[in-house]
Amino acid sequence: MAAWLEAMDAVLWGHGLVAMILMMGTFCLTYGRFLPIRSLHALCCRDRSGGHGQTPFQACMTSLAAAMGTGNIVGVTAALAAGGPGAILWMWAAAVPGMGLIYAENVLAARYRRGETAGAVAYLRWGLGSRGMAAGFAVCCVAASFGMGDMVQSRAMAGTLAAAYGVPPLVTGLAAAAVTAVVVFGGAGRTGRFTAHVMPLVTLVYLLAAAVVTARGTVPLGDVLHTIVTDALDLRAAAGGVGGAALAVGVRRGVFSNEAGLGSSGLLHADADTASPAFLGACAMLEVAADTLVCCTATAFAVLTSGVPVGDSAETVYAAFRTGIGGAADWLLPPVIAVFALCTLVGWCHCGSHALRGLTGGRGLGVYRAAFCLAAVIGACTGESLVWTLADIANACMAWINLPGILLLWPKTARQAP
Repeated sequence: MAAWLEAMDAVLWGHGLVAMILMMGTFCLTYGRFLPIRSLHALCCRDRSGGHGQTPFQACMTSLAAAMGTGNIVGVTAALAAGGPGAILWMWAAAVPGMGLIYAENVLAARYRRGETAGAVAYLRWGLGSRGMAAGFAVCCVAASFGMGDMVQSRAMAGTLAAAYGVPPLVTGLAAAAVTAVVVFGGAGRTGRFTAHVMPLVTLVYLLAAAVVTARGTVPLGDVLHTIVTDALDLRAAAGGVGGAALAVGVRRGVFSNEAGLGSSGLLHADADTASPAFLGACAMLEVAADTLVCCTATAFAVLTSGVPVGDSAETVYAAFRTGIGGAADWLLPPVIAVFALCTLVGWCHCGSHALRGLTGGRGLGVYRAAFCLAAVIGACTGESLVWTLADIANACMAWINLPGILLLWPKTARQAP
């Protein structure tokens, strides 16, 4: 079964999907004379609101929480392990068209939302007029919430706490499930307040710690940058297939981290108390920049300047931080990773709930949330490679359904004022 899943993952995440994400992002960014970039002024305007749901800031933090999580940590080390340092350059490169792509997703989601139907489910159903694609996307999104948004996060949390404090994975899983249940069963308001208070602080702490580790690393930062560029552009490596692997892995892990192209961002902003599609799109663009260009870069620099052997788990970052800040890493990094993971659990349960509403009209939400909490326990006790494979498959399925919808709808929408 594991071999079959890995083969399926390789097919879905082949060069076709990588090329489609990059080309679609570039298309969305440039069509309409760089409309996404010009719409950034919306962030400086007083946005209209209706006085219900989440504030735009809370919705932004919920989306950022779902996007950041341990993808900025485990996703980066997995990219380094599978594609080498060159994968980081392609992760950066994918972030730029990703900003255009995620802007288009949010503008389309805001324009075509109707009642409980939000996000990509809305524009596939009401914009494209395809019930089948909308339902297929919703099913894949719910599946992805259990993979990328749940089991991967609890696995990373369990691995880090076990390495640092010897906490049994089962205990970590039960604690994560309990905290998630308290938040998600409290509704969108509690989810927004939780992420709005937690995400800015924990992100700042992590970035400061990563900067110290990078500054005290044994490998000069200039040498790291040179290695990243030469490894990504090495023609001999490309001829041997290594360069292609770096490109594919860099794009895949970049998408895993910032979710551009998956269609989930519009669902995460669905409760924003706003009347401006441009405002939501601009917020989402900044989330991609903060996620990939800032946090993922901080992790990559910390690991590569430390000189520690690169593995595909959070333990690699833990080892890197220990070389830079010594024993302080024992009490700093594990709690930060745990909070990142919890924020992603909360954010993705919120996302999966909206996808399920679009599929069933709201029926089964309680069962879904209970199953989501249970999956956190299972993920904490499951092998790392299997969890990653399942998450990648669900992500690819979302992208294959979502991207054609954007291709057909964006030219019409981009001609209109956002």
